[in-house]
Amino acid sequence: MHPEFLASLITLDEIGPETLADYERRAGVSVRALLDAIERDRVRYPDSSASLSAESPTCNNPAVVARGVLKQLEETKAYRMLMIIAEFRDGPAEARFSLRHAYTKANVSRNTMIEWRKIHPLFDSLMESIQEEMVDTMRAEAYRRSVVGHDEPLVHQGLKTGETVKKFSDSLLQFTLMGYDAKFRSKEVNMNVSGQLDSNINIEGLRDRLAQRLQQKAKAEE
Repeated sequence: MHPEFLASLITLDEIGPETLADYERRAGVSVRALLDAIERDRVRYPDSSASLSAESPTCNNPAVVARGVLKQLEETKAYRMLMIIAEFRDGPAEARFSLRHAYTKANVSRNTMIEWRKIHPLFDSLMESIQEEMVDTMRAEAYRRSVVGHDEPLVHQGLKTGETVKKFSDSLLQFTLMGYDAKFRSKEVNMNVSGQLDSNINIEGLRDRLAQRLQQKAKAEE
């Protein structure tokens, strides 16, 4: 067990129901579900002279009711997992979907978090689900910037005029299309050395095709 984790052992009773409830809301999972999973995962430990001890960190019997150090270890782990999930899924705007922010906020090292993902399938699947949500969010933002466009303030002689102009990202348009249409992963559409789309390509037509593709995909998923 890593030193930074052992130095902060705590029980759920010491944390308080309001704090737990807030983290559970943000994480979308209960600390009890995480703790139950940790107890089930005891079977991963090899047999030893202390395998059946209710206070041993190497207890490998899920039916044993934890006491002492084992209780502190498992409840602290469940709480820290809850914090990581909550901060990863629902952290501040500037740090949402930031793994570094999540495990740092939970006072857990990166290596510890990786180790937990390897030995606790529920924790790993929850983190994987958030990563998929992150990709969906990035796709939506790429779509917005490439198809819907964003309003950029007009500036004259260093001063904002109060007016805006609609801007589009042609390079993001291509990469977004590549995710939805196999033809755009071939040589049909190529980037030139400047990083811009070929000037012979009908940009507005591509945006229309992408919108149609996304609408078809949404209908198919309903």
